[in-house]
Amino acid sequence: MDKIDIIWKRMLENTNNLENIDAKIINTDTVVTGMWTLLKCKYGCRNYKKSLGCPPYTPNAKEMGEVLESYSIGILFQTKDNMNYINNLILDLEYFALELEFYKAFALGAGRCRRCEECNLEGCIHPTLHRPSMEACGIDVQTTAKNNGYNKMTEIENGKKVYYCYGLLLID
Repeated sequence: MDKIDIIWKRMLENTNNLENIDAKIINTDTVVTGMWTLLKCKYGCRNYKKSLGCPPYTPNAKEMGEVLESYSIGILFQTKDNMNYINNLILDLEYFALELEFYKAFALGAGRCRRCEECNLEGCIHPTLHRPSMEACGIDVQTTAKNNGYNKMTEIENGKKVYYCYGLLLID
């Protein structure tokens, strides 16, 4: 069995056969970055400069583009309105991938870090539990999702707007 298949099997076990989540193995050349994403953080998010998982403490789009050149495949995850679930799952899979000798494995989550009530901004006290989000690292999440067949970013369920959340496990 190929090592990526072993990771996939672990993911199926951890998600109860993809219940409430979807995942795809993707080529990293489908991941799009854009410097404009910083504007959304800087001028649209109250967490800007308040967490080590948010800009300006994270790689910018240009730097992330260079990082992505070091990878050829990843696993893109999608779920509805459940950032914590996706963040915990991809972190578990990152460590599992490391055990399988995918030494470059790295997880990128969804949304801001919620490990601490307030970030000390000097050094993360949970470095083994914390990963930045895709958007915090300059990834155009919507275009990346669409490039991989995920065409909905929101939908209405029971009269309420539901947002899709994405996470990415980089593997090589």
